[in-house]
This record gives sequence, C-alpha cells and structure tokens, in this order.
Amino acid sequence: MELEGKRSHVIDTLFVLCLLFLFIISAITVIIIGAGVYKKNVSAMSGNYSHRIACAYISEKIRQSDVKGRIFTAEMFGQTTLVMQDEVDGVLYNTYIYNHDGYLRELYARSDLKELFPQSGQKILEISSFDITELNESCFKIQVTLDDGTVEDFLISKRSTDA
Repeated sequence: MELEGKRSHVIDTLFVLCLLFLFIISAITVIIIGAGVYKKNVSAMSGNYSHRIACAYISEKIRQSDVKGRIFTAEMFGQTTLVMQDEVDGVLYNTYIYNHDGYLRELYARSDLKELFPQSGQKILEISSFDITELNESCFKIQVTLDDGTVEDFLISKRSTDA
C-alpha cells in the first residue's frame, strides 16, 4: 500500500495568487473612485459655502441688530456701507459692513470716532463688490459679487421700523 501524500499543484498556487491579485486590484479601484467622489463633493461644498455665506452673514447681522432706528446705510470709505448701532453702557457703537481690497469686511467702533480706516475691518469673505440700497424704511436690497463673478442678490427687511 502506497501512502498518498498531498501534492501541491501549480494550478492551486496560481489560483490563490490570482484571487489575491483580484482583491488588490478591486481595493485600489474602490479607493481611487472614492477619492474622486470625495474631491468632487469637497469642491462643490466649497463653492456652495462661499455663495451662501455672504447672504447668510449679512442677513444674520441685520436680524441680530434689529432695533428701531439702529440699522441704516451711510456713505463711508467712498461707498454705501451698512451701519448697525448698538448701545453698551450708554455709549453708541457702530458695526460697519463694507467692501475693501476685495473682501467683505466688518468694523466695530464707537460711533463718535471721526477717523476710521477701512483696512481696520475684519476680513469676512473674498468678494469683488458689495452694494446695498435702502429701498424704504424697512427693506434693503443687497448685491454681492463673489470673487468667481457670481452675483448674489437678495432683499431683507427689518422687523422694526422708526414709525
């Protein structure tokens, strides 16, 4: 009687190597496809963020400062600027929102200061232009042109008015 030992065939080894190779190729393909989808989503979200942040930021600032007679426009820095007044311990402070050097900026200063510098404002978002028009005592029309040329127009109304 002859003992039969297990003999390893070349085909068995090749089959295992082929399965391993197929698994590696599949894993790499999934990673490459996932990276492409992720990059596309990040790019879309980044563009959407800059398109919406200007409108949301200005709207929220107006809503936060909505007190009778405390939100208005004024000519400053050679342009129409959004001004929101706030009273702290009997002293009036102004928050100015304007465009300077390609950025939407916010400057918070005492209202009695005579000399303000536009570069002192905090940079909020990179933009090309910012235009605000007071349509009536309770409504503003705002147009923001982003750095990519996209124009965002919106209307916002104050809930409180002088009357």
